[in-house]
Amino acid sequence: MLSYIYMKILESQPERYDRGITWLSFGHSIIMKRRIAEQIKPGSRVLEIGIGTATLALLMAQQGADILGFDVSAPMLAVARKKIVAAGMADKIQLREMGVTGMDKLPAGSFDMIVSTLVFSELSKDEQLYALRQAQRVLKENGILVIADETRPKRRFKRFLYSLIRLPLLLFTFILTQTTTKAVEGLEEQVREVGFRITQCQLSNWDSFIYLVARKESVTP
Repeated sequence: MLSYIYMKILESQPERYDRGITWLSFGHSIIMKRRIAEQIKPGSRVLEIGIGTATLALLMAQQGADILGFDVSAPMLAVARKKIVAAGMADKIQLREMGVTGMDKLPAGSFDMIVSTLVFSELSKDEQLYALRQAQRVLKENGILVIADETRPKRRFKRFLYSLIRLPLLLFTFILTQTTTKAVEGLEEQVREVGFRITQCQLSNWDSFIYLVARKESVTP
């Protein structure tokens, strides 16, 4: 939760982004990304929604994946490009500057896996549904969707503590960046609505972070 809220601040200083996110999340962000990378099969074609500075993309490329990653932030992509070249992975990772609305230009059935970390919280409900429908379209049959993001606790006590901690951080973020953040809600229902089958869904101890894995079902003739 803290890492995502402060992410809006760190995005204005992309060179410090990775270190800041790792510190503010007490290492959770990098653990999450390594967990995703562990699922990669060599030769997989992966789409990353919101590639940021390419930390996850590089981990997946090291596992043998070919990645297309997009992001709306040109400064973040500039840092990503430097890291990719320095790692000698320019042939494994492609970058595009675009948002989720650009996903309609991607060919159908062209990816084995789609990943998104700390991005859906930045999207409106309509944008989330659009991204999920496009993910369903561009994934191959039996393709995998992985989403890790901030969520809002359902239990009253945890929600109260969550709000108590989150409100001052939201105000601080808005003062510095003139932007705000919001937790994703109803993600499981949306994922099912567009036709995915959820195979794994885990919440953090405070129910403020969700890790969701879903599969695109094969079409029976």
